[in-house]
Amino acid sequence: MNLKVWISVAAVVTLALACTPLFAHHGTGVAYETEKSVTVKGTVTEWIWANPHCGLLFDATDDKGNLVHWGAELGNPHQESGAGFSKDVFKPGDKITVTGHPAKSGAPRLSGARFVLEDGRVLPEKRTKGNGEAAPESPAY
Repeated sequence: MNLKVWISVAAVVTLALACTPLFAHHGTGVAYETEKSVTVKGTVTEWIWANPHCGLLFDATDDKGNLVHWGAELGNPHQESGAGFSKDVFKPGDKITVTGHPAKSGAPRLSGARFVLEDGRVLPEKRTKGNGEAAPESPAY
């Protein structure tokens, strides 16, 4: 083969390898039961406002009175800021009611969909896509 063919092959292989990480991101359906919904009342322990996903950690008691450490996964800060969230919307000690899709593993984790603050405010105030545009109304939980 001549040099131009080798350069072309090398360029295609390099491009293919460089694009491989783009396929690594997972969808919500991989880790969460998107056909089920749970609601948990608890107390905020930590609010993580960071990429690639925001997270809310909170403590709740189960039906036997045991303390359970829960975690709710959300989108990225850009996406969530368009829906009414902010870096200081939750503080440790806040009472919270969280509704979302439970983890397939049975772990106390969920994909957060609806958050009711102690004062009655409901988040998200509006749903947005990753680009900040308004998304179609999501089904009620």
